[in-house]
Amino acid sequence: MATKKRKKIVWLAVILAVVLVLAAIAVTLIVLGSRTDKIVSTNRVHTSPKPAVKGLVEDAAKTDYVPVAENDHYKLYYYEPRFSIKLEDKRTGAVMESTVSDEKDDGKSNADWTGTMKSGIVLSTIEKTTKYADKINMNTTENKITTWYTDNGIYAEISFDQYGFALGVEVSLIGDELVVRVPEETIQENKEGNYIYTVSVFPFLGYTYLGEQDGYMMIPDGNGALIYLNDKEGRYASGFSGLIYGTDVGITDLVSTSTLWERYETVVDANPVLAPVFGMAHTDDQFAYLGIVESGDERATIEAQPNGARINYNRIYARFLLRDVYNQPLSNSSTANTALTVEADRIHSDLQIRYCLLSGEDADYAGMANAYRNYLLGTGRLEKRNLSYNTRVDVLGSEREEFLMGTTGVPMTTTDQLEDIYAELRREGVANVLTVYRGWQKGGLYDTPITKYKADSDIGGTSALTKLILSEAEQGNTIYLLDDALTINASTNSGTYSAMKKLNKRTFEKEVNGQVYDSFYYLMPDRAGENLADLAQDALRDNIRNMAVTGITGNLFCYSYKGNYYSRTDTMDMFLDAVSEVDANMNLVLETPNQYMWKYADAMLDMPLESSDYLYIDQEIPFLSMVLKGVVPIYSNYVNFEANKTENFLKMVESGAYPSFYVTAEDSSKLIYTNSANLYSLEFDSYRETIAQYDRELRALSELVGTSCILDHEVLDNGLVRVTYENGVRIYVNYTASALSADGVTVDALSYKVGE
Repeated sequence: MATKKRKKIVWLAVILAVVLVLAAIAVTLIVLGSRTDKIVSTNRVHTSPKPAVKGLVEDAAKTDYVPVAENDHYKLYYYEPRFSIKLEDKRTGAVMESTVSDEKDDGKSNADWTGTMKSGIVLSTIEKTTKYADKINMNTTENKITTWYTDNGIYAEISFDQYGFALGVEVSLIGDELVVRVPEETIQENKEGNYIYTVSVFPFLGYTYLGEQDGYMMIPDGNGALIYLNDKEGRYASGFSGLIYGTDVGITDLVSTSTLWERYETVVDANPVLAPVFGMAHTDDQFAYLGIVESGDERATIEAQPNGARINYNRIYARFLLRDVYNQPLSNSSTANTALTVEADRIHSDLQIRYCLLSGEDADYAGMANAYRNYLLGTGRLEKRNLSYNTRVDVLGSEREEFLMGTTGVPMTTTDQLEDIYAELRREGVANVLTVYRGWQKGGLYDTPITKYKADSDIGGTSALTKLILSEAEQGNTIYLLDDALTINASTNSGTYSAMKKLNKRTFEKEVNGQVYDSFYYLMPDRAGENLADLAQDALRDNIRNMAVTGITGNLFCYSYKGNYYSRTDTMDMFLDAVSEVDANMNLVLETPNQYMWKYADAMLDMPLESSDYLYIDQEIPFLSMVLKGVVPIYSNYVNFEANKTENFLKMVESGAYPSFYVTAEDSSKLIYTNSANLYSLEFDSYRETIAQYDRELRALSELVGTSCILDHEVLDNGLVRVTYENGVRIYVNYTASALSADGVTVDALSYKVGE
């Protein structure tokens, strides 16, 4: 019996060992063979063919590029020692490389930059809270790399044992797209005190040397801008660097706004990056790409460096930030010393970029815009909306000024006065007006957050506002109630338990230097969502279904709560949940929304029509307008506050944007002791005729183009801008001081004309 029992135990042990071996093999096959079966990231799911591992890349890759994927249009080559790729357009023979070849090395860069230029992957590190830029690469850092073939390209595992880092990279040529992915589960930090700061994959893809190639880099600054590839002659020490979706106030300390007499802003902030895109165009070779950061975008920057910025090569790429450091106060004192502290955790997201490859006539920024629009619609990130033309006329309801021991209301546009404004606009021929009612809530413009549908008595109260909204809807005018769903006014509402705290556990505070209120806080994302839902439910009880949302639409941050760390990914999830819930029952217009919000917008407000005017920018382009026109209405910033109104009007003609005005019934001088003291020239009477003129001209253009998208946009040799729509309509815009002609059409100075 004992012998039989021992034999049974032996057999069980053997079976268990076999099971463990099979399990290990299965895990290995899953890691190597199923990495792109389903690519999942925050609220975004992408599917791509599952790569079948065919074995190690042969030894030829040790000495030269080898072909690893091919289709009817493109061919992909790979060089393992530098983890480098090369793309060939089979129709033209044009080539783009991801690393600087030895033949194109001008020998003028130091060893660190030379190593970086010739490496397909570049990491930087955090060591004991100190950040190092572009320190690790395939040439100057000891590494191990193993590469396997897949059905569409390669999968490589790369390790830098000196630092304890390792990651896997999958490169796939799928149709006219190149997909580069670092699966989240492959990223390893195995050495105590060493952390990955940034990861850049193929940061030199499509690089050019000085002015040897005609073309440009497209950057997502403002509406869009180009940096030419011509020889910059060393004029610029740096280039464009923009964090996608804007500054992370959970880590970064905001610089106080520059003001005159502590009242008037003298410096305008740079435009935030609203869309995770960038592009490179070689116009000589008619070869271009649009890069779309699909996953990891919430913690990535777009980098575009013209030649002369440290090295003589033009390059543009996305850089993923896995961790960062922040200032941690060492005591509760407001003047406490601080210590640099590493984030407790890195981001947990795949790092993925999709390159839309463009050839021939499509290899320009218009082709990039068309590709991006098709991508957004095809993946459900953007949905077609009602494109009916509406002039936007926003009004300010009530403000507050100091009075004795508290504040008193300053009514600027009551419900009765707004009704009169609509009547006057109708007499001027302006119908179908879109209005965002600002400062409608009890307590006025800066009494936030709003959780109930209660209108300020200074504008007429709740019943009067409800009656106006419903009656004007029958006249074709749509009133949206503004809700800043993110901001807390600590002077009017308690923020003790709901204010967002940065990673250093200090409450975030936004200073505004106002006449009445000096600073504001941000809500924690979950509380912001709850408040937005409460307001929507309360408004629906009175059949109010139109809301304009700001705050959460253009801000993204990490934060801490009760000792727990929440990433920008977590914040994005909560903001999206909040907006999607309200969108189910409300009509939403969103103020300057980030791309992940676009699918919920019936219209987009305050979309920039210009760039940030950096010195290295060679040309502004209406890139975002080209993407969105014909899909969702986009509205400009307020015409009132534009210094050059003629140029601003022409930009609306060029981009297809609808105009926006901000008016009051009362004289703006009444705002002098309020937080809106910086607003001037608001009186409706001063803008009645201008509103009517803009409405007539831009409505007529809108009727001509209908629901068509912008197919092409060109700046002709003589400076005339030609915009071509899908239905064949062409609009010519002349920004110069002289008449210009093209295609048999002559356009007067500072004017526009519609061609056949």
